[in-house]
Amino acid sequence: MKEEIKTYSQALRKTNKILKQKCYHPSDAILMKQDVKSSYECFANFIEENVFMNWGLWNKKIYKEYMALNFDISTLSPHQDIYSPLLLYNLIRPLIKMEFFDKRLLEVGCGNGLGLRLGSELLKTQYALGVDLITPLIRHAKSNFYKNEKVNYLQSDAESLALKDESFDVVTNLESSHLYPRIELFFAEVERVLAPGGFFCYADIYFKNKQQSDRLEAYIKTSKHLKIIKKKNITRMVQASIYKRLIVDEAGLCKRAQRIFGDDNPMPLTELLALAGSKGATFLPWWKIRFKNPTLRYLAKYARKERAWGKKYYFYYLIQKVG
Repeated sequence: MKEEIKTYSQALRKTNKILKQKCYHPSDAILMKQDVKSSYECFANFIEENVFMNWGLWNKKIYKEYMALNFDISTLSPHQDIYSPLLLYNLIRPLIKMEFFDKRLLEVGCGNGLGLRLGSELLKTQYALGVDLITPLIRHAKSNFYKNEKVNYLQSDAESLALKDESFDVVTNLESSHLYPRIELFFAEVERVLAPGGFFCYADIYFKNKQQSDRLEAYIKTSKHLKIIKKKNITRMVQASIYKRLIVDEAGLCKRAQRIFGDDNPMPLTELLALAGSKGATFLPWWKIRFKNPTLRYLAKYARKERAWGKKYYFYYLIQKVG
């Protein structure tokens, strides 16, 4: 009997289970995608509709560059902090610097749609489309960020995109691919829909079982058209965001938990821990996880037991389609 997922913590446990699984057969992929759908359909009931879902980034130089663009994120999302927009900005930063404007933008794994809308504004796109596997998230995106004839959203599978060949000049994928069972199919779809001369901007949390960056580089070695322009380890900048968001602003985390889970006093402990964990708390070095709330201190013990410090990795790639 299939488990009915009703709480945030249940959805997170299901997602963590998926991250430990490997896909050996197409039937495995079907089951894994069903689990992803059930988990994120549950998440969609809890997360705020018009804020980013990513872990964010913090770097003073990148912050100053972003602020110099004079774009007011509050016009799109009144509750959004600075860290997630900075991660999105860093993703497309080389394209902004080369003024790769008035192009067709595709975001695969667009979540609730804010990233696509911000990317469209910063890149001054001709047209932008966001796709995601999760129907409720696409519904949120259309409700909040659709822009007539300029920005739209579509429910679709990253490994089988219902899009024409060479129909986009920029493809982005941020903090999403670790949930794709057969990631080589996704890379092939990116190569197919990307126009010659176009760019693929790609960043994600590295998971040992998924090996996304390793599999990307192996795929590119077999491709005649994709070329790595830039790659970078951005782990410390992402960790800096998580630290500021969760540890420095612990009160803000608790307020967000109240908005999501209600004003129950005391707050359900499993849900508070799940929220902090899903926002990257255990991606920090364990010695930096210093919560005042006794309940949240458990995360530091878990992270220490995990013995993953020094091995945590968040990668960034800029890839061009040539020929």
